[in-house]
Amino acid sequence: MALLAFWLNVLTMQRGFAPVQLDLKTPEYTITKVSAKRFDAQGLPQQTMQAASMWQLPRSPNVYLAQPKVMIYRQGVLDYTVSANTGNYHKDNKTADFADNVHWERQAIASAPAITMQTSSLHLDTVARQARNKAPLLLNYGNSRVQSTGFIYNQDSGQLNLLSNARITYAP
Repeated sequence: MALLAFWLNVLTMQRGFAPVQLDLKTPEYTITKVSAKRFDAQGLPQQTMQAASMWQLPRSPNVYLAQPKVMIYRQGVLDYTVSANTGNYHKDNKTADFADNVHWERQAIASAPAITMQTSSLHLDTVARQARNKAPLLLNYGNSRVQSTGFIYNQDSGQLNLLSNARITYAP
């Protein structure tokens, strides 16, 4: 036993413990086929996230996603879904940015038809409970069609505000 301890001591003394140089362009970790759920204090679902893959670079607060799909709930009931080709989540300020073929969808409710939207980018703030962008979008509201540049959706009030250049084709 003493010989083994001596041999391990010699091995560790010979090797230097120089700090490892991190490659800041190589992911620190990569996860494929990601699925995660977040619950509120009452145990009701708040958010569900799925992605083909997820990775993080060293010393970066951002987590990058390939083909993310996020489902946002209000009081345990699905409110809307966001999917895109790429996305990233900012861990410090709890926001997410989606890009490249973004689809936003809100289920039909008793008082309103389903809403589907296509756009190039979307910003999701999980603390303020808002989804927004400043890019052109195409929105279908039941049989009606809306084109606009930018929107803000406030989850708590359920209001969708169009920011500018709104053109609406109303079909009852």
